[in-house]
Amino acid sequence: MAGRCCIVSIAFSVIISIILSVLLWFFLSGSPQQNPIAMCGECHCIAGTSSTGEPNTCPAERPKMQYSTATIDALRRQRAINPHELTCDPYDNKKCQLNPPQDDTIDLGDSAVCGIVYQFPMNIDSELASNTEYLDSADDIFSVGTVKNSAGEQQNQNSNLCPDAPQEYLLISYPNEQAALADGAIITHHGACGACSTTQDLAVYLTTPDLTSASKECIKRSLLNQDEGIKCLQDEIGFTNACARIWMYNGENTGQKCTLPCAAAEIQNYANNGPAPECALNGCLGCDEEQSGGVFVKFAGRTRRRSGVLTTIARPCEDIVMIDHDYACPGQATSSVVMEEAGMDFLEEENGGTSVFDSASTSC
Repeated sequence: MAGRCCIVSIAFSVIISIILSVLLWFFLSGSPQQNPIAMCGECHCIAGTSSTGEPNTCPAERPKMQYSTATIDALRRQRAINPHELTCDPYDNKKCQLNPPQDDTIDLGDSAVCGIVYQFPMNIDSELASNTEYLDSADDIFSVGTVKNSAGEQQNQNSNLCPDAPQEYLLISYPNEQAALADGAIITHHGACGACSTTQDLAVYLTTPDLTSASKECIKRSLLNQDEGIKCLQDEIGFTNACARIWMYNGENTGQKCTLPCAAAEIQNYANNGPAPECALNGCLGCDEEQSGGVFVKFAGRTRRRSGVLTTIARPCEDIVMIDHDYACPGQATSSVVMEEAGMDFLEEENGGTSVFDSASTSC
């Protein structure tokens, strides 16, 4: 009798696993097309309501989303001398750390920022400069060869659109903005530096506002073969290896812990946000925020909100910082790029009318 109960229990577990796997596959198989930039009513962020229930005023200033092709190209080319690598899954391994580890010698609280210190032209530490092992491994960490430009066209990296831009930089975490500026650093995002803090990953954030949809195909591949998932996130989206890994681990964790709400969101064709003025996240994104968000923020370092990048998901106004990333290509004018003001639906370049976003709302 006990043996029969055991068999029934095992069979039931297998059936449940199959059902959850099918739902997870369905959740990752596609998503409704979203506008490139989310709006909460007429505001670019969620302003919320006052104590009397009246909608708060939308901030007059909004993050800059007008960047020239030359600036995006410079961001993709520039290389961190000391990037953080990720070789473990922080959702499964509580002892997982970045390499090098995030700086625990200073108090990196809520006011921490990640700074870029450019090297002009190759004024780097002599030990790093002679570290041929690092220079060889860097080619494995960063994408090389052919990349997509801001118009989504294949472009050889040898065709430099911003020849005067610095090519290498240090990533340094600071306890606050004042410490970073005093050290001559450029603030690239709020929060400590992490796996996605490189300018290459920033270029992905700036050119693909609907990364939720774009990454799903890659996460789906990772369910069968993690290496294929990482390769997809690197080659087809443009992430560095470390950033690709944290996005993959985040997606897998969300898929496992949020299968039902995410499947429901797909079946019902839910928008990312509900109606204004609350503009609440749908069940899938809310679950992702709760189950995966904390670990992702800690290890990725750079997030869209922390970098001043608007996306297809409306976020609270107080969570979105204001950072201008034109530092990547000094002196580059951005007036050649114009924004469609009606809903901020897309950005276009006057020269040729090409979109600044790569296939904004499609899977990778």
